[in-house]
Amino acid sequence: MKKILTDCRIVTDGKIITGKDIVTENGYITEISDSGRITDGEIVSLGGSYISAGFIDIHCHGGNGYEFVDGTEEAVIGATDIHYEHGTRIMFPTVSASDREITYRSLEAVEKARNRCRVVIPGVHLEGPYLAPAMCGGQDMSTLRKPDKEEYEELFNRFGKLIARWTYAPEEDDDFRFTEFLRNNGITASAGHTAAEYEHIKTAFDMGCRLITHLYSCTSTVTRVGGFRKLGVIESAFLLKNMFVEAIADGKHLPTELLKMIIDIKGTDRVCLITDSLRPGGYGKEYEGRVFDNCAVPFIIEDGVAKLPDRSAFAGSIATMDILLKTAVSAGVPLPESIRMITETPAKVMGLTEYGKIEKGYKALFTVFDDDFNIKK
Repeated sequence: MKKILTDCRIVTDGKIITGKDIVTENGYITEISDSGRITDGEIVSLGGSYISAGFIDIHCHGGNGYEFVDGTEEAVIGATDIHYEHGTRIMFPTVSASDREITYRSLEAVEKARNRCRVVIPGVHLEGPYLAPAMCGGQDMSTLRKPDKEEYEELFNRFGKLIARWTYAPEEDDDFRFTEFLRNNGITASAGHTAAEYEHIKTAFDMGCRLITHLYSCTSTVTRVGGFRKLGVIESAFLLKNMFVEAIADGKHLPTELLKMIIDIKGTDRVCLITDSLRPGGYGKEYEGRVFDNCAVPFIIEDGVAKLPDRSAFAGSIATMDILLKTAVSAGVPLPESIRMITETPAKVMGLTEYGKIEKGYKALFTVFDDDFNIKK
């Protein structure tokens, strides 16, 4: 059925467009027309709200009391539901570093449940287990290991069509065979939880690694070896102009000044805002002070963020994508450019050619919000 979305402010491609209607049919955008010109279809008034392409979260561990490592269909549907209510329309469920049994069970649950979720799930993001112990962060240290060819090939043979992205530490990939494997099989390679130096990142970049997992969180910086300075992951990400980066824009992991600095250096066409949300994602003050200890890496919710029990580091966020949008705008990033970092840029880095813009030929998948960034539809 043809629908005409009218009385809206369209946010796309770095602009806010008024006086236009969005015409959709059979799940696709067929035209952006002058308001009122086309009337032969169901007319849906958005009451002056903003409308953008559906928000895309490429890094989310859970929410609504669930995590994807729970390995149940209930967890997949429950976690994605809360993020849907807060504007997410496309998600790459993230599976933390785990043992073989948990990883398989988690992937099987997503595989079975994805078509019953309200969000679109193009694939899964594996965060580990090939990570650097020195940059463990909120990952389970006991599961971390170097890339195992037999293991990752077996996993790919079983779930190849589901695995869309894999975070790993390039310096742990001694011969870069794993990097080559990811490239050859169309999996988005992402450097994260890594103590790499520039030569590691540059080699991985030349072999197809184009993304840094949550920049400034478990990513190395300049070190000195025998008096000589070595660039870390952070500086390498800034130096390599075509490297994309993630930023956890929950207002906790990165002070607004640092978030703005990342965006100013990389540009909104190279920054993806992510939730990195854990089990309490989508909940508010009622979780303050609560300890989550029935999991591989316990954490406590304090100051609106998940912390390791010893308060030495953050374990993840409890944010949803509407919070990311508010944080970016409060950091001084114009609304259209903030929207780009949760729509067009993540679509680009994940190869989603039909999502991320409001444009003829793109999927009719939208997020509607008001002036205060509250999700309306």
